Amino acid sequence: MSKSSHESLRVLLVQARSDQQMKLHEIACFETSGNLSDGQVDSHDLLEAPIGIQEIADFDAIIIGGSGDYSVLDEVPNLASLEDIVKEAKVRDLPVLGCCWGAQFLAKVFGGKVIRDPKRREVGTIEVSKTEAASRDELFKDLPERFYAQAGHTDRVADLPPGSILLASSALCPIQAFTFPKSGMYGVQFHPELGRDDLVMRLRYYKENYVNGGSVEDIIKEIKETPEAAGLVGKWIDRVVLAGVR
Repeated sequence: MSKSSHESLRVLLVQARSDQQMKLHEIACFETSGNLSDGQVDSHDLLEAPIGIQEIADFDAIIIGGSGDYSVLDEVPNLASLEDIVKEAKVRDLPVLGCCWGAQFLAKVFGGKVIRDPKRREVGTIEVSKTEAASRDELFKDLPERFYAQAGHTDRVADLPPGSILLASSALCPIQAFTFPKSGMYGVQFHPELGRDDLVMRLRYYKENYVNGGSVEDIIKEIKETPEAAGLVGKWIDRVVLAGVR
């Protein structure tokens, strides 16, 4: 169900994070990047409880965020309940945005392949290229052919789920973004919700996961602002969730 304004919009953020500081930071990042007010993003942490189908009835959209604690290839608590939710959301045409871990989860649930690939790890600011199909997509169409985005991942989507369309790629990660035609469901490997300072905070907090003995400060020196990627969450809210364009 789509509402007519930002003021009445309710978004459910599904998390898989063990640290309260990082949970709150992720909520704030999605509120800021989505141009939403404090309290418009409610969260459900899979590590605490399964999520029920009835919980999505009062929401206009679902976001599945990243996870500094788990891979989608791990035994994540209550993950089966989220699989039921996204399958039901697709049937109901309830918009879903998966970012990083969330994108990998969507790909895996709908028949794609996710692999752990440390040789193609992306940490920091990366350059992303649009595909030809992206120029016709409501969310990606007005992005430049190449743009910068924030990233932090070791796993990646190796094969797209059947029926999906590739929207963006990078040098190390050929599948950076995808969607299902005529749906509000998008998977984005990079982090559109993070600005430069947000990524710096994440890297310092999770440095053992991503740096592997290197210097996180050397990576931080190279991080750029990413205004084009940072606008995607707000566009998804405006064009897909509120306007209902498919």
